[in-house]
Amino acid sequence: MCKLQAVVLAGGSGTRLWPMSRQQLPKQFLKLAGEESLLAATISRLSPMVTQDDVWVVTNEAHAMGEAFSELDHLRTILEPCGRDTAPAIALAAALLQEDGADPVMLVLPADHLIQDIPAFHQGLKHAIQAAEQGHLVTFGIVPEHPDTGFGYIQAEGSEIAWSSVQRFTEKPDLNTAKTFLKEGNYFWNSGMFVWKTSVILAEIKKYQPEMYQALQVMKKAWLAGEPWQEVVRHQFQNMPSISIDYAVLEPTDNVVMVPVSMGWSDVGSWDAVFDIAEKDVDNNALSGHVIAIDCKNSLLRSESRLIAAVGLENIIAVETPDAILLCPKDESQRVREVVAALKDTKGIELEEHTTVKRPWGSYTVLENAEGYKMKRIVVEPGASLSLQKHQHRSEHWIVVSGTATVTRGDKVFTVAKNESTYISIGEKHRLANQGKIPLQMIEVQVGEYLGEDDIERFEDNYGRG
Repeated sequence: MCKLQAVVLAGGSGTRLWPMSRQQLPKQFLKLAGEESLLAATISRLSPMVTQDDVWVVTNEAHAMGEAFSELDHLRTILEPCGRDTAPAIALAAALLQEDGADPVMLVLPADHLIQDIPAFHQGLKHAIQAAEQGHLVTFGIVPEHPDTGFGYIQAEGSEIAWSSVQRFTEKPDLNTAKTFLKEGNYFWNSGMFVWKTSVILAEIKKYQPEMYQALQVMKKAWLAGEPWQEVVRHQFQNMPSISIDYAVLEPTDNVVMVPVSMGWSDVGSWDAVFDIAEKDVDNNALSGHVIAIDCKNSLLRSESRLIAAVGLENIIAVETPDAILLCPKDESQRVREVVAALKDTKGIELEEHTTVKRPWGSYTVLENAEGYKMKRIVVEPGASLSLQKHQHRSEHWIVVSGTATVTRGDKVFTVAKNESTYISIGEKHRLANQGKIPLQMIEVQVGEYLGEDDIERFEDNYGRG
């Protein structure tokens, strides 16, 4: 049996789960169902068939250096400098897995799906591995529970055997078409999960996507010549065409088989999907956080920071975060993407990040943001430090609330204890570190004409940020 390696695709944006999912911390890094993030749960369910050492996570470079650092820093990662859809990500991962002449079976999984029946998933995976070892491209088809316009569909020859040939793929249909599919039978939801040998998928990419294959060979030649492969990817991945694996290979080829599975699957793609998988009270409400619900039915009410007091609501979604509130009928939750589009047009900060932003060294929370000044609460974990940096447009006042700060300011290094403060002038090199045993908490007041997070010139950084 060929060795099995998993590639988890974790570069999505999760726009339909705003306001919890943001550009800097999308849904795959959030805890939407249980105590693990969707990414962590995806990796956990692979055990014991795949060990963590045989899992690669493909994600955006900015995620690994930003809010998702704590989710990713212990994993093997392939960092994309820019998004190019699933086909280039899969092609790159397949080439890297062939190091030293290996030809493993490659399991490709989205990072943001939920599977509740793990034994059924493992059984389907065993069938998929068998088909892949015979040279097939294998996809998983989810046995549909109802007509749904949010999924693509796969038509297969049958569902009574371990796997069967795929006849066609259909993009997200309208409701009448989805109903027709279920009535006809042998139609399945497209899960976006695949299994194949690396040699087989690369041969198909060479056949159907020669431009992509050639760009991959250029990168491969560079890293085989001794250049660090991640640096090669950083500089050349942008030359890959942007296309999904479905359009690139699976639709034109005649070598795809499907393994049918029924395993409690959800793509957790919208708030109504979150409602479906959540625990309910006696009135079929999914309640989370500080919520009082009186005479409410069939609603999702989720609070992150403040009290939601609801009276007489039915079939409503209400999601509260410290800086935004989403309200919509349950059957309109797909339209959250329209809110995201509006925020893009207005350049709303609520699109990009939360009020509390995670960083490799800890976190910061924006307490107030007004013209000419910004106030933050900064938490630095024990043993961590910010980069050595300076700002061109702002000065900073630091007040330590708890713990002890080790401050570099110009040529001086000194400590600032609880209830003490210091000042960083515009253009002055500085660094903040916590050499203590407890978290350092401080209040920072920025003053200046421009207070954007990109006004940082780094000179040294423990986390590889430029």
